[in-house]
Amino acid sequence: MRALADRYGLPFNEYSNISPTIHSGAETLPSQSAKFLRERKPFTGCGAGHTHFHVDPHGMASICKVGRDPNVPLPIEGIEGLRRLGGIADSLMGRTGGCSGCTLSGSCFTCRPLAKLYQEANSPLDRYCQHGRR
Repeated sequence: MRALADRYGLPFNEYSNISPTIHSGAETLPSQSAKFLRERKPFTGCGAGHTHFHVDPHGMASICKVGRDPNVPLPIEGIEGLRRLGGIADSLMGRTGGCSGCTLSGSCFTCRPLAKLYQEANSPLDRYCQHGRR
């Protein structure tokens, strides 16, 4: 995929820290190579749901590949349903659960939908939160 983007002169992002798995397991994927893991930069927002979106093979559109719920059923709502994704994205970015009132939120390196997946998977804090680092 990197070579394809390079060939067309397109920008790209690599998401190398793939844990928890999409099936909510806390483990690191066995195929994930340590040489590709990297420190995340502070999360300052993204265009998920506003400038880009994800659609699964069943036509369910979501803000991104991580924040899949709630979603928009494109086979039912059609392309017009995509207009709802911006509002969905905004609703998913609020700090909730273990992140409510966090004093380190200004330098947090994990987006809220991803942090929620980590929390639901009972992942170790050091995978997604500065409070878990020593």
